[in-house]
Amino acid sequence: MKRRSLLVLFTAAFVGTTSFTTVLAAQRAPTAPSASRAAIDTWRRANERRILDEAFTLFAMPNLASDSVGIRRVATHLVTAFAARGFRAELLEAPTGGPPAVFAERLVPGATRTIVLYAHYDGQPVAGAPWDGDPFRPQLRRVQNGVAGDTVSLPQPGQTIDPNLRIYARSASDDKGPIIAMLAAFDALAAQQRAPEVNVKIFLEGEEEAGSRHLGDLLRAHRERLNADAWFFMDGPVHVSGAPQVVLGVRGVVGLEITLYGPNRPLHSGHYGNWAPNPAVAAAHLVASMRDRDGSITIAGFHDDVRVATMNELTAARALSTTDDSVRTSLGLTRTEADGAALGERIMRPALNVRGLRAGGTAATATNSVPTSASISIDFRLVPDQEPARLREVVAAHVRAQGYEIISDPSALGARVDRERVALMQWDDGYRSVRTSFDEPVVSAVQRVMREVYGRAPLLAPTLGGSLPLFHFADVFDAPLITIPTVNADNNQHAPNENLRVGNLWDAIALVAGLVTELPRAWDAPRVVP
Repeated sequence: MKRRSLLVLFTAAFVGTTSFTTVLAAQRAPTAPSASRAAIDTWRRANERRILDEAFTLFAMPNLASDSVGIRRVATHLVTAFAARGFRAELLEAPTGGPPAVFAERLVPGATRTIVLYAHYDGQPVAGAPWDGDPFRPQLRRVQNGVAGDTVSLPQPGQTIDPNLRIYARSASDDKGPIIAMLAAFDALAAQQRAPEVNVKIFLEGEEEAGSRHLGDLLRAHRERLNADAWFFMDGPVHVSGAPQVVLGVRGVVGLEITLYGPNRPLHSGHYGNWAPNPAVAAAHLVASMRDRDGSITIAGFHDDVRVATMNELTAARALSTTDDSVRTSLGLTRTEADGAALGERIMRPALNVRGLRAGGTAATATNSVPTSASISIDFRLVPDQEPARLREVVAAHVRAQGYEIISDPSALGARVDRERVALMQWDDGYRSVRTSFDEPVVSAVQRVMREVYGRAPLLAPTLGGSLPLFHFADVFDAPLITIPTVNADNNQHAPNENLRVGNLWDAIALVAGLVTELPRAWDAPRVVP
């Protein structure tokens, strides 16, 4: 059955929005952090050097998933670290290979809830643009106008440091920082002779930055060990405004490479221009047939399986966009697509992004010739209920409707004389979108805990703009999947000079401590979201 567009639904179904908006406004009223947060902060201020020493040790360990020796060294280090905190810790292997997951478990007598805290210990490569220093020699630095400034010495034992300082190192924010927060949180609770009030399981993936190719097999192989009432993913940044947020879903993604062909050799544009078909022009027309200037996908049937967003989801998504104007300014933009529509609302819709076009040369490499081929690189961002396999069929049908015969292997082109009618299409595997319902009681519980920790309620984000392979977890476990980002939004993840703001690490320590001690009471309290 075809679904109405989200924009039409948003306009037509306004009933019920006011009550949810009122709740959101009430939640955001600032309050003082809780006494529990104050106790955690007191311990942390006396132990900042100890925390940073452990962080610097972990951040200095190379962690590419493709480095089988190095990645297992990190995993073994983390097993030892959690075991030292009273956890039963071990490595979990996938039957099909790949890096192990670090699994740690601490069961609490009488606990009625079980949660899993997720992070990943592998990181992105460091090749490419130069770093301002060695990416595996962590440095504590000031930031001046968004640029790394002077280095700062670590504090002496018992001393505190400016929370606005940054730790520069690969994976400091994505995703080793949250792991350090977990370890420090359990140290803080132990020092106060406080125990978790939920059963706590830790799951640290070792292949997230390499596509999580073995994750599904690993989860299925160890399903009984990993069962829980909820999963919390400590990955990704807080809102660009600096506000904490609870994220209930991620977009799916699937990538496509298309190559179109022209003459079998470059042709002089004076002799053959506007006579011989130009594949660069054909590529431009093909893209224009798939997507309009305001970002709406015009491929027939593309939206047929889109799940209609609820009014609560759309209202919450719009509430994330209070910073849209400042973001436009920071990006040098005077307009954004769809007549300035809210960013939070736009990421609730599917997207077709042209990530690259290539044909011939430009500037000094340009020649007055008709090129022999043109390439288009696309990523589609998906929303719930869209399946990559079906979208491949829909997009292929669209390309055929433009007059092309599709091939999947370049060798099939051979010496064909109708090259201009051939489209080489090559897809990656991709993965689905996942979104947890607002109606899950744990969603309100997490909001309550975070308000106690931060002194203000978090923003509620139905969907993270990026994509994570949460579908593996959704396929195996019948439990809510909730992302609670903690690192700074300007952390340069996946890029040179990746960094972690120290104050965000301090907040993350308090958040973990709050979750494992306060969540059960909040879970059983009256609902926040109507």
